[in-house]
Amino acid sequence: MSFMDIKEIIENKPLSNGNKYNSSAFKLLRLVLGIMGVLLIAGFLFPAAVGAILNFIWITLLAIVITFFTLGILVVVGLRKEASHILDILFEGTLTFLDLADFIRIIYKRFIEILKEFLVSAAPVFAYIVTFALYMLLLALYKWVGKTFDVALFTIVLTFVLVYLFGFYNRPNLNPSTPEDLLSWRAMFRQRYKSGFIDGFEVVLFIFFLTMDSTKIFFLPESLNIELRAKISDYDLMVRSFMYTDHMRVTINLVILATITEIFRNTMKVVAGARQHYILDKTIDESKTASYSRSLRIKNAIRKSFHDAKDDLVKFITFTTVLFGAFMFFPRLKLLTLGVASLTNLFLDFMIPARLTSKRSNDLFSRIIVKVFKL
Repeated sequence: MSFMDIKEIIENKPLSNGNKYNSSAFKLLRLVLGIMGVLLIAGFLFPAAVGAILNFIWITLLAIVITFFTLGILVVVGLRKEASHILDILFEGTLTFLDLADFIRIIYKRFIEILKEFLVSAAPVFAYIVTFALYMLLLALYKWVGKTFDVALFTIVLTFVLVYLFGFYNRPNLNPSTPEDLLSWRAMFRQRYKSGFIDGFEVVLFIFFLTMDSTKIFFLPESLNIELRAKISDYDLMVRSFMYTDHMRVTINLVILATITEIFRNTMKVVAGARQHYILDKTIDESKTASYSRSLRIKNAIRKSFHDAKDDLVKFITFTTVLFGAFMFFPRLKLLTLGVASLTNLFLDFMIPARLTSKRSNDLFSRIIVKVFKL
């Protein structure tokens, strides 16, 4: 076989994909090239830091070379045992370094586990920070618009958008919930963050509507702490709601609109629950007359649905009474937001029917009402 034949065989021989040695060599080569590329890029961005790293590497390599030649000189001058002893020390030191590296790896893994646990436990705090930043942004935007324009129409649009987004984000989850011990830390973080964000956003909505007309917001500049203008025709929305004026009838109509809308929404929930109970109720003897059986099933379904929703109804009545009682001492603009919020929630109930049959509310204000009024 000639040299040209050998050359042709080498050039045409395919690489073996299963050769683990070639694979390891290629991985090492890719790693080296990657490190060189990172150092090259970092050299342009952070020349001082890269220079310090390269100096450290150079000193380390120089120390290795000096040690190597020192061992060679010891052997040459007849101190072979001493050189061998130094090699043993270096070898044991290498093993100790491996133990140290393993210890660092264990510490690193434990640190990552603790960090994950911290992130999961602190997820609601992150959500509260985000919602507070959102509150400041909303208030600054609202005041900036109110600095130049009448805010009546803007308030209606903004209230609709905020309540719609909150209702859509807080829509019922139809999928069965997974126990927390079976969730990954990312899923637990998302779950706790969402729960905290919902509570925080609910508080943000309440505080935003409460302080939207205030002129003493500490984090706003003086140019934005101004009196707002809000009128619909001749109806001044910046007058306190309890004040008796020529437009008192309009104020009463706003209260009636918001209250009746909420009553209608809760009635829809009772009806939707009764429908579910009616479909699932199999306790009535089918041998009885159809009309009697149907009538009895309807009444039983309504009773069960009302019993299920009674706690929510009590919370609703209490919350609505307290809210309207408090807002009567504020400008009519806040009553307008309550009316718009009620209509928006009604719209969401039609858009997302699952809201009508979801489990009873356990939001932040519901929990506060239960604790304060011992419901």
